[in-house]
Amino acid sequence: MLVNGFLAAITTDYYMKAVGIKIAQISIQQNKADNYVEIRAKSVRESSIFPQINNVYRVKHNGSYQPLTYTRIIHQKNVQDEVTTTYNHNTAQAVMNRNSDKSTLQYSITKNSQDIYSFLAKVISGQVDTGTYPIDANGVSWQANITRYSTEIVDTPLGKYPAVRYEISFQNMTNKKMPYIDMVTFNMLQENNKLNLWVYNRQFAVKATFKKKGISSTWELCNIKK
Repeated sequence: MLVNGFLAAITTDYYMKAVGIKIAQISIQQNKADNYVEIRAKSVRESSIFPQINNVYRVKHNGSYQPLTYTRIIHQKNVQDEVTTTYNHNTAQAVMNRNSDKSTLQYSITKNSQDIYSFLAKVISGQVDTGTYPIDANGVSWQANITRYSTEIVDTPLGKYPAVRYEISFQNMTNKKMPYIDMVTFNMLQENNKLNLWVYNRQFAVKATFKKKGISSTWELCNIKK
């Protein structure tokens, strides 16, 4: 099934490696027909870099990758929770419901805000160019700074792909500290971090690298399901 000439549904799996060791499995499922994105992160070994987790991130968006609902199912070593955020972009408001303490938080969002995962899905779709993009970071206004580079040939375990490289960094636009909800989001949304994504044909990422405090990790493509 095709949508606008592209695959309507695709799942890509990756091994996350640090210092050459597999520490986690990452899965990205995109369904463009249903405007749905799901990301799974599961540790394969416990370490100081990547403690034991088995988290699921689900986003329902409006077709332009603006999130309508954003759900995190968190199973970490010391955290068990489910957090759902509902967005109303017409009123620039969001409501976050947290299962662990039954709390509800309503807050204002910047126009065109996205959660981090709908934003990354939009990058992979090829709808993002060099510039700045507002990010809702657990109720705090952040900004993604992105530079789009030219196409490179990327060698993966599944073959060679011509892919566009995107370099992404993040910036807190307030003096508020982002609340901690889950490890993956918290580790990604830190200032001075740098994320690189190589995207094939506006369909899926074939490689990613992430650098935090001098420690580098790589996402290695290991499976594609169409």
